[in-house]
Amino acid sequence: MGYALFANRKLYLINKEFMLQQKLTLLTEESMRMAEFSANIFDGKVTLEEMASDPSNYYNYMLFLEGSDAFKEMEDADGGYGTTVSEIGNMAYETDQSEAYLAAVASLLDTSVGEIYAQQECKKVEVQQNLIELEQQKIQTQLTAVTKELESVEDAEGKAIEQATPKYSGVSR
Repeated sequence: MGYALFANRKLYLINKEFMLQQKLTLLTEESMRMAEFSANIFDGKVTLEEMASDPSNYYNYMLFLEGSDAFKEMEDADGGYGTTVSEIGNMAYETDQSEAYLAAVASLLDTSVGEIYAQQECKKVEVQQNLIELEQQKIQTQLTAVTKELESVEDAEGKAIEQATPKYSGVSR
């Protein structure tokens, strides 16, 4: 009869072990998505190919693009680079008013400011990945405890079955 209690506990622990492994899998997938997102935004630009190859991060790409545009327009005092970009644009206009020159300066500014914003966003992603790693370690610790308890319950279940089974001392050879 005691083995039935152990069998019930064993089923509970197997289910708990499965649920913890599922959480680990989901966290690992989330970490991988964040790493891919971080790699794709590292240069400060997001291409259509990058977005198409990583549809699970579509929302993150949209937030990045909106944030990048706002960062380029936001005043320096507010944490952006709008004032600096405007001043450099004005100096470039005073230096040379040709379209090719102004387009080159605008492209350089766009790239530079985009990279600065991307570095800030990559740091945020890194923090999120560290939090995920801590959560994974916590779940791994729980999983180890559950696995040890499961082994203990399986041993106890085996002993209970052995004790509950009648022994036959029948014919000896």
